[in-house]
Amino acid sequence: MSDDPHAVAFLSLLRAVPNLRVFPTPDGLYPDAQTALPYVVAWVSVRYDLGPTLDMRSSRGVATGTIHSVSANDTAARVVAGRVRGALLDVVPTMTGRRAYPIRHDDGPPARVDESTGRRVVDQVDVYRLESLPG
Repeated sequence: MSDDPHAVAFLSLLRAVPNLRVFPTPDGLYPDAQTALPYVVAWVSVRYDLGPTLDMRSSRGVATGTIHSVSANDTAARVVAGRVRGALLDVVPTMTGRRAYPIRHDDGPPARVDESTGRRVVDQVDVYRLESLPG
C-alpha cells in the first residue's frame, strides 16, 4: 500500500466494507481474467495544490480515487458501486499528519461492458475526491 495518507485513507475505507473484495490487495495483487466477480479496483492519484498559506507552499493534498466496480451485469455493478458510495461519500477519514475534508463524488458515467481480459464483465467507474491540509 502507498505511504501517502490519501491513498491509505481511500483503500482502508474500502477494505473495511464486509465482503467487498478490493484490489490492489495489501500485497499488491490485481485481478485477472479468472478473478471471481464481483470486485472493486481502486486507482488513487494524489497532487499537491497551493494551500492557504502565507509562504505560497503547495500544501493542499487533492486525491482522486477512480473506483471500478466490476460485476457480471449492469445491475450488479451498480449494487457494488452503491456499497463503495456508502463507504466513501461524505466520510471524513482520519489521516496521519493531515486534516481531511469530506470525500466528494466527482463523476460517475454509465456502466460499460469490458471484454479486455477475454471475459465479458460490466465496469461501473466512479471518481471520488479527497482533499486535506497539513495538521
